Amino acid sequence: MITHAIERRALVRGQAEQARLAEIGEGHVTFVTRDGVSASHTDWDGREPFTVEASEGTLRIDVVADDVLRIRYAPGPLPERSTAVVVGTLPAPSAVAVEERGGAVTITTAAVVVQVDRSPLMITIRDVDGIERCRIGGPEKNMWGNWDTHPTGVSTTTEGHSLATETYALRPGEAVYGFGEQPGRLNKVGQTIDLDIVEAIGTTTPRAYKNIPFFWTTRGYGVLWHTTARATAWVGSRNVADIQVAIEDDHLDQYVFIGDPRTILDRYTTLTGKAHVPPRWSFGWWQSKISYSSSAEALDVVRRYRDKGLPIDVLHLDTYWYAEDWRCDLEFDAERFPDPAAFLVEMGDLGVKVSLWQLPYIPEGSALFDELDAVGGFVGHPDGGLYDIGLCYTAGFTGRVGCIDFTNPEGVAVYQRYLRRLHELGAAAIKADFGEEAPVDGVYHDGTPGHLAHNLYPLLYNRAVAEATHDATGEWIIWARSAWAGSHRYPLHWGGDSSANWDNLAAQMATGLSMGASGFSFWSQDIGGFVAADPVGGDLLVRWVQAGLLLSHARIHGTGPRELDTLPEATLAAIRPALELRYRLLPYLTGEAYRSAAAGLPMARPLVIEFPDDPTTWPIDDQWLLGQHLLVAPQLEPSGQRRAYLPEGRWLDWWTDEVIDGPRWITVASPIDRIPLWIRDGGVVALGPAMGHVDQLPTDHLTLRGLAPASGRTTTGLVGLPDRTVAWTWDGQLHLDLGDIAVDRQLR
Repeated sequence: MITHAIERRALVRGQAEQARLAEIGEGHVTFVTRDGVSASHTDWDGREPFTVEASEGTLRIDVVADDVLRIRYAPGPLPERSTAVVVGTLPAPSAVAVEERGGAVTITTAAVVVQVDRSPLMITIRDVDGIERCRIGGPEKNMWGNWDTHPTGVSTTTEGHSLATETYALRPGEAVYGFGEQPGRLNKVGQTIDLDIVEAIGTTTPRAYKNIPFFWTTRGYGVLWHTTARATAWVGSRNVADIQVAIEDDHLDQYVFIGDPRTILDRYTTLTGKAHVPPRWSFGWWQSKISYSSSAEALDVVRRYRDKGLPIDVLHLDTYWYAEDWRCDLEFDAERFPDPAAFLVEMGDLGVKVSLWQLPYIPEGSALFDELDAVGGFVGHPDGGLYDIGLCYTAGFTGRVGCIDFTNPEGVAVYQRYLRRLHELGAAAIKADFGEEAPVDGVYHDGTPGHLAHNLYPLLYNRAVAEATHDATGEWIIWARSAWAGSHRYPLHWGGDSSANWDNLAAQMATGLSMGASGFSFWSQDIGGFVAADPVGGDLLVRWVQAGLLLSHARIHGTGPRELDTLPEATLAAIRPALELRYRLLPYLTGEAYRSAAAGLPMARPLVIEFPDDPTTWPIDDQWLLGQHLLVAPQLEPSGQRRAYLPEGRWLDWWTDEVIDGPRWITVASPIDRIPLWIRDGGVVALGPAMGHVDQLPTDHLTLRGLAPASGRTTTGLVGLPDRTVAWTWDGQLHLDLGDIAVDRQLR
């Protein structure tokens, strides 16, 4: 990536060194900067040296809300650029005061005090108690001037590319979260992260399908880089005293949020849009493999599940519902699916929805390709004509493959018409696979440069599929692999192509928690691991099913047979309790889905979000809260026991009813048919009937399990019912009116 020119010093350094106050406007302050340019450490590596003239730059700070700032910098005038990332509006600040004194300008709101030191330029943000929350830019902390960090500025690489740079002080012990679905530790300190959408080919390397230019820290601030350009973040990895970023762009645009993790995630998702809540049926079991290939095979699987008493709500048809495997034309094969409408009706009669695979790379030789090509609906090549991305895994295919241009409204209309036709036949969901290969040097209909279109592409792709589905069905649901900031609005996303082993099981759960810390309320993954050398089964599958069922959504998928009814009876017997629990939890899960989406919180919630003042929670990436009230500590290795951390408060063991006081570490034995669970004090978990599919049975009886809140503490929640949600409050007495529904209260 171009951004790594910083590591090689293959650039002419540009830095905003000083600033003078130019304007105090309504809710904003503008400065003129004196920018310095240096080639003193430049490694030209045989290239012809050149000079860059220093200029006056522009720094503007907008008070977006009492606790949110927008800070922009550019050499010269600020460009005006909007993106599909920022779509929301935050409450206006209650009051803004600006004061110039000595060598600094202060901006004061009801929540923060911003100090802009003018020489050298540095921005310090404190809360109203005077505690420093964030320090941006300023001189290098290594006073040798070795270019180990690049504060506020725009540099020029020796190849002539612009790199916008910024630094944020990183304090000892501070933990950092976000950046998307990043493999590796949940706390990103020490990591170098490329924010570049790629086909990751696995889930245990620095490559990532879902990169989000947003992070937050335990110091009490978060940052959204408002860009779609590729970027690299060095989180204490290039200089231990700094988080720094380089963005392949000619200016810097960032939003800074001040507060605790819940506040930051709420503000971030208000600005970028709250997640829609997926339909109720989507919270059931998704059955898949690569790939069911006929209506007869699919119906046989569902009937077997029904005969064996195994729940199923969705059957997914992956790459082979077309005439040729992988050759996406959005048409059912006429021989293997002779009557798609009748097939989908029959599946519906069995209580099962159907999901369909596709991708945005269309091989030539179909009506879909021709219609898209006719309206210029594919990304163009710089030399003219269609950009052939060459990605089609159909055996023997040698033709061109077009990449749908989602900046072209006519092309999007053609594509969405084909998707709506599938929904009109009866398909319930579309799998939005791939989306990572949009060409950086492609020509896009609306003029977006390729280096800005590449990372933006997944968001536009996710939106196009989600809106087509919503238009046809009234529901918000996709099953997507790639994502950028804003994609969380269009649930849901899954973790990509993991491998079937214990190492990948643990890694997948950690990446999902990272995704949740990046503003995604809903997330899933391939239960069992996507790539398997042998048929998936045994303890590994049991533990993967257990963990996967206690995420927001649950789908088994991958190579080879994946049908639960083909497993040895002992393995299936160990899995059945987890399946039953999943369906019984639906009133709790669907209630928490609405609460999570409204607050911008993940359903599978890292402990640090709920307990940010407890440093013990900061690195934990192998257990989570499912919603507000249920603590999950899955067995992620084969020993049958694990250590689990119970944060402050009281915790009710799901299986034994023992009440344990936290904070403490405990060692938990985990029999093969159980997953360690605890109810948080003040929590109510509503359980409905065990079912073969969502709402197969009426919800006319609920069991309420819970543990009373500590004295003086009030807790709240929602119970999700087929036709409504019902709020509850527990303040020493549980206030919950479920009308005619019979209730068995098992409260401690």
